[in-house]
Amino acid sequence: MNKHWVVGLAALVLLSACSRSTQLAVRAVASGDGEEVARAQQVIRLIPYDRDSLFEALSSQATESEPQPPADLLALRDSVSNAQQSWRQAESRWNEIRSELQTLSQQMDGMSRSSNQYFQAYQRFEDLDAQVGGLDRDKQAFFDQFTELQSAYNERADSFSAVLASWENTAFESYAQIVDSLSEALGEELVDTTDASGWANFTVPRRAWWVHTRAELVFEELYWNVAYRSAGGADTLVLNSANAQVRPLF
Repeated sequence: MNKHWVVGLAALVLLSACSRSTQLAVRAVASGDGEEVARAQQVIRLIPYDRDSLFEALSSQATESEPQPPADLLALRDSVSNAQQSWRQAESRWNEIRSELQTLSQQMDGMSRSSNQYFQAYQRFEDLDAQVGGLDRDKQAFFDQFTELQSAYNERADSFSAVLASWENTAFESYAQIVDSLSEALGEELVDTTDASGWANFTVPRRAWWVHTRAELVFEELYWNVAYRSAGGADTLVLNSANAQVRPLF
């Protein structure tokens, strides 16, 4: 058999296989201060079925409705968030003043004490120094308030989480069995982990998929279950705050 013909046939088979799949590059990024920052070590899953639809169907068949967080728990969570913000703002202002005091002190060391420039810097130093003590007390008070509220919230949230977990164990009892059946019919999910630049890469057979991952915040999570149809060739998809759902964490 002609060697060149064999090589050509192998190349044709390879190209045909590639045309039936999409070389998909998925990038996960976090948005902050107007910039996109890569999410490294983010596990990305391509699933050949819509997991959300499964959960919705099982929820609708549950004998009891899904427990909802009580209003006072949500209010307590907001109080914790506000206290944390107040503490961080006070701490930031305290650090700014401490930094300016240090800079002024270094500058004054090189000035003549009889100069007008030294007099103005000294007045500024005295004004800032008078604020440091008050800001330090405010910072500590906000921190104490934050930790007290956080402790109360964690206790309440743990109680609600136990109730929710109990409901999920019953309502979603058959989820794993359904997934096994779907995987047998549609094929296994594809999994990759993002590199330092936030990219994960997949060879995706032609059909419908759902791109899934999640990222925890303080009291919430960013949740992605993005519908994607593989059409062959090469493609890219970016997972960011624009195509994420924000879900509460308890």
